[in-house]
Amino acid sequence: MDRSLKLSEKLFCLAVNPIRGGILLNSSATLAITLTGSVFVELMNKGLVSIEKGIVHLEDPTFQNDEVYEFFLNRIRLRGKDRKLRTWISYFNVRGRKIQKHFIRSLVHKNVLRTEERRILFIPYEKVFLRDRDLVESILKEVETSLQGRGEQSDESIVLAMMVAKTNLLRRVFPERAQRKEASRFLKNLPETTVSKAVQDAIQMMHAAVFVAAGT
Repeated sequence: MDRSLKLSEKLFCLAVNPIRGGILLNSSATLAITLTGSVFVELMNKGLVSIEKGIVHLEDPTFQNDEVYEFFLNRIRLRGKDRKLRTWISYFNVRGRKIQKHFIRSLVHKNVLRTEERRILFIPYEKVFLRDRDLVESILKEVETSLQGRGEQSDESIVLAMMVAKTNLLRRVFPERAQRKEASRFLKNLPETTVSKAVQDAIQMMHAAVFVAAGT
């Protein structure tokens, strides 16, 4: 079984409460937005979509053997015309619970997460927990190394560090406030690459999408 994790899957794992399970409260409000941004970065890197002047273009309409990718791509195919990235981020943001279910199912299949059936007022639901704590700890160390400017800075490590910060997960990486402030300063001075520039643009559009969603 292939247990290698994509950028978006690493981000989701870090958002799971390592002690109590479930999604960390600090990240719950922003997770759907940053997961969407991360998936679009992956789709761009695979040549499945392109983004020009904030507009998403479908480049490869073929079926992908990936549950999460298909959730996003199927909506883009059905739309039949190009839309702004900001519009797509807003669209998927309100479908955050469905997105989480797809990620959980995929990561349970990879034996990285597990679920337990719980009830609230006799209403059943599944709560997610970490299964492979060592793997998630290695992801945490990867982000920590990146945010401290140590080691080689790949496009993926830069994007993951950005998304961790935007998902309010810096406390998960650095419990000490001084370390978090240093990490925030580091992010502001990151070298700009083609991918990181696209991510920065997407992050700005995410914030705009939040205001759009709030006003509807």
